[in-house]
Amino acid sequence: MIYLDNAATSRFKPRRMFDEMFKQLSYSANPGRGGHNDSIDTAIKIYDTRSMLKSLLGCDKRHELIFTSGCTEACNLAIFGYLLNFKNQHIDVIYTSNEHNSVARPLYCLKSQSDVNLIEITPDGDGNISPSNIASAITADTKLICVNHISNVTGNMTDIFEIGKIAKSRNVAFLVDTAQSLGHVSVDVAENNIDFLVCAGHKGLHGPQGTGFLVYDTRHNLLPIRYGGTGTHSESLEQPTAPPDAYESGTVNGAGIIGLGASAEWTHQNLAKISLNSRYLTGELLYGLKQIRNVKLYSSQTTGVVSFNFKDYSSTDIGDYLNDRDIAVRCGLHCAPLIHRQLGTLESGTVRVSVGYNNSIKDVHALLKHIDDLNRQ
Repeated sequence: MIYLDNAATSRFKPRRMFDEMFKQLSYSANPGRGGHNDSIDTAIKIYDTRSMLKSLLGCDKRHELIFTSGCTEACNLAIFGYLLNFKNQHIDVIYTSNEHNSVARPLYCLKSQSDVNLIEITPDGDGNISPSNIASAITADTKLICVNHISNVTGNMTDIFEIGKIAKSRNVAFLVDTAQSLGHVSVDVAENNIDFLVCAGHKGLHGPQGTGFLVYDTRHNLLPIRYGGTGTHSESLEQPTAPPDAYESGTVNGAGIIGLGASAEWTHQNLAKISLNSRYLTGELLYGLKQIRNVKLYSSQTTGVVSFNFKDYSSTDIGDYLNDRDIAVRCGLHCAPLIHRQLGTLESGTVRVSVGYNNSIKDVHALLKHIDDLNRQ
């Protein structure tokens, strides 16, 4: 099968990920839960993975990294953990139409339960989020700005550097969802003034499913959203307050975290090659779709994600048609209804094509041929 659904989960995984996970699963042990050598060795490997990821992301001493089950948990921890500090007061939160439900639903939950005013920034005519519009939306009550770095529907990239400068100058916390950008482009937490960075391990970082992380600035008070055993201060019935223990209750996904570390390291070492291949294939895909009659295109940037529709077919009809021809794409709303509302595709959804490291130009040409064939049926 030609796999073009890498924005959901990357198909390619480096060999070293499997090797590290196999070794860990062969000698399973709880990190920090025992004094024996295997427990200590697992704890050291997780520590090393945490340190390596922080280094790759340009973190400094004020940043901490919390491992999660994925980007969804990371978003929930950042949003609830930070905004619940203000539960007894009125606050404004700025977010964009590009946000995934992992960000939008926690925000709407808070809005329904407390005095939270949500300010949505819509894309301009080119589908971009304007930093100046975000600046204009900031009020004295604004506590958080949430920005999706690369849209998982249109592939449009938002200028987080400019927005980070604005957020810092106005003393507003800045959350960036990098689920679709890490592994395709470099992201520096300190340089972009990011207070909360959330990411999935199984997409651009080529790691296993069930992994993700939150990087946050420890100058912000972050409340835990999960309570339980941490292996530290077990005599107390109070949750520890120091990171990372305060936020990683229970048995962590040791094999997954260590596998993620191996994958992220490989991705960093090959980032230039990965990025070049992604831009090239996306460019060819965009060009080819523009040449096909009856294609409605919703993407314009070469970030690896392209959405389109064809004629009056539903997106699921196109997905089924391609699946019958051994091509895997994603169809529907992609858990991002806000941007579909802006695109006018809330009922139809879109066909999303997302390229990966092991895709070739032959894969793109095959998809284009099958879409073009529909004009002759």
